[in-house]
Amino acid sequence: MRFKSFFIASSLFLGLSQLSYGQAGTIVGSKHDFSLSNNTWNFSTPITAQLQGQICRPCHAPHNTNGLSSWTQDNAGSFGPLWDHAQSVANYTIYSQGYNFWKEGAATIGTPDGSSKLCLSCHDGTVALANFRTYTTGTTTMANFDGGAANLGTDLSTTHPVSFTYNTALATTDHKIWDPSSTPSGVHSGTIQTDMLEYDKVQCTSCHDPHNAAGVNHLLIKSNVGSALCFTCHKL
Repeated sequence: MRFKSFFIASSLFLGLSQLSYGQAGTIVGSKHDFSLSNNTWNFSTPITAQLQGQICRPCHAPHNTNGLSSWTQDNAGSFGPLWDHAQSVANYTIYSQGYNFWKEGAATIGTPDGSSKLCLSCHDGTVALANFRTYTTGTTTMANFDGGAANLGTDLSTTHPVSFTYNTALATTDHKIWDPSSTPSGVHSGTIQTDMLEYDKVQCTSCHDPHNAAGVNHLLIKSNVGSALCFTCHKL
């Protein structure tokens, strides 16, 4: 009985430890809650007093966006509804498979596109966080915010690859990944393909939810306790 109680308590602790700093299932209180006082860049010039401290406006606008939401699928993807943050024009060093130990087929990694391009408009550290709407003179970037913890930079060679096609053909060639068309995601009620991919591509949002719907640390789409998120797509 004592062991059972310990197990239950430990499991509860692990579950709670996966919750984000905010309320479960909401952006409020999360790392993307730009109304929190530590986001000083969102409470100062050049942003006007009317917009200062808002959560949504640094990324989205209800009216008169800056036009970035009109991107086509072929360049940056139509994944930015009412997008309003300045786009990065950086060139990236992308992940390289290198020597394939199993001598199996590897994915072809492309230049970041789709929602990954939107994420990088802040997270590559080249665009000021306050550069949205008509504001272009912000000075705080991810490189000098929060100790640069979420600053990926432009060298993505040591970061999980994004913007590559993950489909049945790839899973057939690379036997270390699950077939996304038939494998449950464990996120919603669908498969990896329907719940986690954008036009069959892995993007930042395949693992992260900028709106913190799951209420999990690091804005993950589901808990990674026991590497559960990793094993959604990867086999041992």
